[in-house]
Amino acid sequence: GKSKWITGECARNNVHKDRHRYSAIMVGVGTVLADNPSLTCRIDGGRNPLRIICDTNLRTPLNAAVVDTAKQTTTIIATACEDRKKQQAYLELGCEVLVLPQNGQHIDLNVCMQELGGRGIDGILLEGGSSLDFSALQSGIVNKVQAYIAPKLFGGDNAKTPIGGIGIAEVDKCVMLTNQTITLLGEDILIESEVKRLCLQEL
Repeated sequence: GKSKWITGECARNNVHKDRHRYSAIMVGVGTVLADNPSLTCRIDGGRNPLRIICDTNLRTPLNAAVVDTAKQTTTIIATACEDRKKQQAYLELGCEVLVLPQNGQHIDLNVCMQELGGRGIDGILLEGGSSLDFSALQSGIVNKVQAYIAPKLFGGDNAKTPIGGIGIAEVDKCVMLTNQTITLLGEDILIESEVKRLCLQEL
């Protein structure tokens, strides 16, 4: 709740250019609960991406910014919850509800990608937290990773890490990245890498 703002204006503007460029943006319900983001593109002439909330148990608050503006910007709640009454509340507020099978404790992201691809969504910017990041990497749906680094030091033993879930404890099971590019954005640094191979299948 105290993360605004880590990066500077130039880096944040670059994120909004990405939001303009991609068909959709995806976050987990944890990000919605913690930050209440709008997930819109805030550059002049920018296009808002379709918004996807991964919410296995349908916990997104009905007064969340993404729900409140669902009639203006297409918002899909991807869930495993089959409770029609709970779904109806989101439908009435303009959200679409996409019911998916579970894979472990979360929605099956591979099935989710198939469904979204069938709707013509050809690129998703995943801005989720560590739990969704890990699930996406584990599912093998990530092609590229972006890391913004600000010239600031803070945190501690309880600080969040980029990869959550059960994590990756051994080097030989890591996600390999390749073809790195480094871009200076004001005082911040953007490192972009392609995913070379995923070694998490046995997890």
